[in-house]
Amino acid sequence: MKTVLVTGASSFLGYHVVKRLNELGIRPRVLELGESNLAPLDRLDVDRMEGHLEDPRAVDAACTGVDTVLHLAFKVSVSGGTKVLDEMRRINVLGSRQLLQTAAAKGVARVVVAGSALAVGVNRQPAALDETADWNVHGFDLPYANIRRQAEAEALANARPGFAVIAACPSFTFGPDDPVGAPANKLIEALIAGKLRFTLPVGFGCLDVRDFANGVVLAAERGSSGRRYLFSGHNVTTNQLLAQAAGIAGVRAPRFEPPMFLVNTIAGSVELVSWLLRRPAPITRRVLAIVGRYAWYDTTRAHTELGWKPRPLDQTLADTIRWLRDRQSTANAAGRAA
Repeated sequence: MKTVLVTGASSFLGYHVVKRLNELGIRPRVLELGESNLAPLDRLDVDRMEGHLEDPRAVDAACTGVDTVLHLAFKVSVSGGTKVLDEMRRINVLGSRQLLQTAAAKGVARVVVAGSALAVGVNRQPAALDETADWNVHGFDLPYANIRRQAEAEALANARPGFAVIAACPSFTFGPDDPVGAPANKLIEALIAGKLRFTLPVGFGCLDVRDFANGVVLAAERGSSGRRYLFSGHNVTTNQLLAQAAGIAGVRAPRFEPPMFLVNTIAGSVELVSWLLRRPAPITRRVLAIVGRYAWYDTTRAHTELGWKPRPLDQTLADTIRWLRDRQSTANAAGRAA
């Protein structure tokens, strides 16, 4: 891995992958949309190129002269609406298809595609799933999960001698130095600010973004072509996660667990209002299908084949909480100065 192209470098995951490459002495090429927030890239050492994954000329130029592609440019959304779904299909499926076809034609040797642990499935029992989980049994009927699963399957189908394709599938990812506001970090931020009022019975596989970045690099170096690798640090319930984070932050974790009929009613109301306003709903009743299930994952394959190992969860939480508070203090100081 000498010459590397990274897509989605301005995202939470992509930013940390580039940061890890920089730590290893690699200055990657990045392909980003001109209208994206590119400010995070100012803190990294990169060769910038602007363009869309569906633009053959931009993708052709980006893939020229590189031996490895790390593809992390994906649309993430659990909201409903035709427009959002069409955008996810366009970026996640069609964009990935264009990139993989061009990369193969330009002589790229290895591609790592960011997947999603949700595309592996979620369990109805408190037991971890591995990469071979049966989707017919454990599938999560959410458009986002189905679209990511399709994108991953198409990508891996491109693998052939001389063109290795590997999928790196993260679980619920959080950590410090977040340029975009990842959902997991927003959960911790709400907790320490005293704004989180209730909890729901869900099992999460928790992952430090820095460990994911290291996993992507290891997958590029050592991963077997045509295989997916799950990256998930620690399997916990919502209550366990919030209690551990609250203990570190010195705040109280919420204990109120509302009845599901009330949660579904609220979600349905949000969907209706969003539809009337012609906006994507921030939450849908289909997302709530994860309540009572376990997004827990077995990462034995990553451990044994890649030599990957996650850091302790309390270290991730402590680093994340410290970073969130430092950022808030900086924002407060700037506000007072203004």
